[in-house]
Amino acid sequence: MLTLNADEIKDALEKIVDGNLDALIRDTTRIIGFETVSGGTPAQEARYQEQIPACLAWLEALATRHGFRFQNFENESAEIEWAIEPQPGEGRRCVFGIATHIDVVTPAGNWSHPPFGGEVVDGILYGRGIQDDKGPLMQAFYGLVAVKEAGIRPPCDVRIIIGTKEETGDWSDIHNYVKRRGAPDYSFTPDADFPVITGEKGMINVIVSAKWPAVAPNAETGMLFMSLRGGERSNIVPALAEAALRFPAENRHDVMKELVRETTVFTVENHGSNVTLVPNNEKDLATTGVYEALVSFVGKAAHSSTPSAGHNAIADAMKFFADIESIPPTVRAYIQFLALASAETDGSTLGIASTHPFVGDTTAVVSLAEVGPEGGKATLNIRPTMGLPAAEALERVRAVAAAFTDATGLELEVSPGPKMVDAIFLDPNREGIGPFLESLKTAYSTVTGLPGRMMAVGGTTYAKAIPNCCAFGPVLDGVDKELAHQANEHLAVSSIRRNALIYGLSVALMGRNVG
Repeated sequence: MLTLNADEIKDALEKIVDGNLDALIRDTTRIIGFETVSGGTPAQEARYQEQIPACLAWLEALATRHGFRFQNFENESAEIEWAIEPQPGEGRRCVFGIATHIDVVTPAGNWSHPPFGGEVVDGILYGRGIQDDKGPLMQAFYGLVAVKEAGIRPPCDVRIIIGTKEETGDWSDIHNYVKRRGAPDYSFTPDADFPVITGEKGMINVIVSAKWPAVAPNAETGMLFMSLRGGERSNIVPALAEAALRFPAENRHDVMKELVRETTVFTVENHGSNVTLVPNNEKDLATTGVYEALVSFVGKAAHSSTPSAGHNAIADAMKFFADIESIPPTVRAYIQFLALASAETDGSTLGIASTHPFVGDTTAVVSLAEVGPEGGKATLNIRPTMGLPAAEALERVRAVAAAFTDATGLELEVSPGPKMVDAIFLDPNREGIGPFLESLKTAYSTVTGLPGRMMAVGGTTYAKAIPNCCAFGPVLDGVDKELAHQANEHLAVSSIRRNALIYGLSVALMGRNVG
């Protein structure tokens, strides 16, 4: 087999990547401009339905301009393909896949730059999707362009797979793609971290709901619990939770005084909490003798697979109201269960704490909650580690809920969300997997000068839906700040350049001996 010098290939690709860098930044800015928020509000969904076809049409024009084949599969998925005619006697060529997605999460939080603006400021490109996953799509594309323009004939045909529903958890896009086109022989998805991600935790959304008779105002204070809401989607650590309380205007002074005392004590005793108490100016009820106050809990958004990177506003809200005696007993009992569920992020309070030497610890986050006068519903985003099947995690949570029901009398309904996946591990000792992973590690180490290694993450990527697939970039710890699903998502131009070079070199080295 031909022995290649990885450094020489890198040098050749580097010149082309640098020559195309302005185009790469320009096109990254353009793709970020498509407002492809999936699983958002009705207005965002309507915009998504318009923008997905427009984005795919733009990608088709870009791909064909560079001499690649483009296929659009009913605007659900698409493919950019570089297929090369086999040489005489070569036989079937392998297929190398790069699985990406163009849908993004809601641009929540305080942004200093427009989330769909794609602005470059001081060498940093800002925009929703620059890390997850529009930016990596463009980096992989221009890496492929560099290989083609360098005249390198890759040993495998290459397909950049483009999904549209990754962030919703639906994944019918990628499942239908695999049914239609078949899985590539080997793939990576640029949707996590560097170096090479061969282990991923599982994922299950557990829905905990309850109903109760409509609550009445508190006999002593006249306070009426109206609502407690928090979170935006199941895979984001919630940055905001807000409760609405009503009480007679004549009791306003005493009730507000007590609430101020409670919020102050809570803030002092709970490091990192941020609680504010304000009148609800949108509901002026003074003429009816009723006053409404909002208690807002501000946290920090993060990907739910890394809860330590954020601060859970729902957890703060549940902990706060679990100790407020004027909350009706049924409502308070439900809140107390959610306070129990969110007390620890390792799942220990839900009976699912577990660890694996490679994949890591199980995590659990209360990511969505809505509590009203007649019932409540919350989502627990659980990431089980290897050795804890998602179905078993569900049954353990049900057991904890059943024990809580026995103790309080509040009937809790525990059900799984539409998607339940187990942890995965891509074994490098399996036939053919070792050389594939070595190619990725070599590309990474040749470009960065850092040792290539295999690692595990808590996130869930398309690697769970495609055989022989692992996650690979785009974030490099110690260089890039992980900002997927967070406000001010950004990536330095130098890192964009680096990634295009790594992905291009990965294609060039795939399946070969490297020297």
